[in-house]
Amino acid sequence: MWRGILTWLLVCVGFLSVEAQAIDVDGERMRWEAGLGAGLNNDGFECDLSVAFFSVQYVGIKVGLGVAGEIMELQDWCDDEYPSYDDYAVRFKFNPAVVLRTPRLVKLRNSDYGFYLFAEPGIVLSPGASGSRNAKTFRWDMKCGINFQADRFIATLGYGVSNFSLYSGDPINHWGFPDKSDYNTHTVYISAGVKF
Repeated sequence: MWRGILTWLLVCVGFLSVEAQAIDVDGERMRWEAGLGAGLNNDGFECDLSVAFFSVQYVGIKVGLGVAGEIMELQDWCDDEYPSYDDYAVRFKFNPAVVLRTPRLVKLRNSDYGFYLFAEPGIVLSPGASGSRNAKTFRWDMKCGINFQADRFIATLGYGVSNFSLYSGDPINHWGFPDKSDYNTHTVYISAGVKF
């Protein structure tokens, strides 16, 4: 099913006419984007740095590096006698993806400003958290949402779903072992980026 949807999207995007991307002072198209994102999900939090390259305006390749972890309790942030930071599960994430973006939805007064919808099918590669045993390291990931582009700057509001689980491999965490470690993770996130 996913292969059919992805193939259909790539064919549709291929037939779209390509309009110029934002132009810098030398008259060159800005094909690169870099961003910083943060989100909340049913496991806790995640944050990442990403870089994307767009050979055409509507299709690109993105690579993200980041972490996912449990949210620490307020009492542990303030407790000097017993900092139990090691009790919280944290995982490193490497997240390559294909970026599919629509043409501009709303053209604002300035021709370099606009809203775009996007989808990012990808994968998550991640070693297990400290204390994990046989954590699942290769998972699928799908993000979608809307972004606002103003000249070189990009602001994004998105939603993601993945079968990546922070607790895969049953790591030792603040609340003990989770009841279930194989489930889908739902994330709401924001990000800010810049074109160059």
